[in-house]
Amino acid sequence: MIRPATEADIPRLIELGQAMHEESPEYRGISYDPEKVGSTLKALINGAGVIFAYERSGEIHGALAGWIEEFWFSREKQAGDFALFVDPEYRNGLIAVKLALAFHSWAHLLGARRVQMGITTGVHADATGRLYRSLGMQDSGLLFQKDFS
Repeated sequence: MIRPATEADIPRLIELGQAMHEESPEYRGISYDPEKVGSTLKALINGAGVIFAYERSGEIHGALAGWIEEFWFSREKQAGDFALFVDPEYRNGLIAVKLALAFHSWAHLLGARRVQMGITTGVHADATGRLYRSLGMQDSGLLFQKDFS
């Protein structure tokens, strides 16, 4: 079942965030702060954005966290994701699709003109790109980074 996350879900969402962080070759070298993650998740749950959770047999096995705000140049709104993660043993099904569709519906309901979702973890980028394209999304640019030690 896909549902909005609640504050009671935060400990499990922190665990999922840590699993995503550890799986990602792009982020695992950057510290993971569970306290900061918890406060961010709490803010999203309480109106700064949204978190949708996939729950099965009383346990959360996936989630999508996102935001909505005005474009910097317009009063129109855009929405984007912070993270989409599904436990590895629950992948290759429809969970990620259902999480993304719940997010798209939420963004549309709140008046977003556009939804943007990125792939920055370095994990299954090709498959995730195919998933996003299957949802009607289009490639919209490139993302570049430079790390400082």
